[in-house]
Amino acid sequence: MNHLIERVKGMAMAPAQEWQKIAREPIELVPVFTRYVMILAAIPAIAGFLLLLFWAPFTAFSMAIVGYILSVVGVFVTAKIIEILAPKFGGQPDADAALKLAAFAPTIAWVAGGAIIIPLLGGIIALIGGFYALYTLYIGVPIVMRVPQEKALTFTLAVIGVAILVNIAVRILTGVFI
Repeated sequence: MNHLIERVKGMAMAPAQEWQKIAREPIELVPVFTRYVMILAAIPAIAGFLLLLFWAPFTAFSMAIVGYILSVVGVFVTAKIIEILAPKFGGQPDADAALKLAAFAPTIAWVAGGAIIIPLLGGIIALIGGFYALYTLYIGVPIVMRVPQEKALTFTLAVIGVAILVNIAVRILTGVFI
């Protein structure tokens, strides 16, 4: 748990330095999901559930479960997108590096997502956290995926664009627009 807290602090306070550490660390799929992604992705899901619990309990529960599952699966899908796109932008097709970027970039969005329990203000905080997560993704691209700095912004935008399209497709296929 201390490692998780230190990683969150690093991604919040000094993302470039944290990405340097992440780039040097080995990564394994199951531990990164069970000890990091699944824990942090639960924060906005639980906050959203608690916010809606008294007004619409079934909706709150279903939104929390679907949102949580899509967040966790989204990390895996985003990692594959990153891995496939990296060579087209001068980076390496490295599955482990792509997993690192996909798993750790959303850190601040997940933590800030806990604020949605506060009506209106919480949504603004969560939105700021989401934008900061996109910034950390951009910072991590040249460090972790070794995409040249001059192509990092274009690569980041391509990853975001493809991830949005995949998310829309998944929601259409599952019939879930929450």
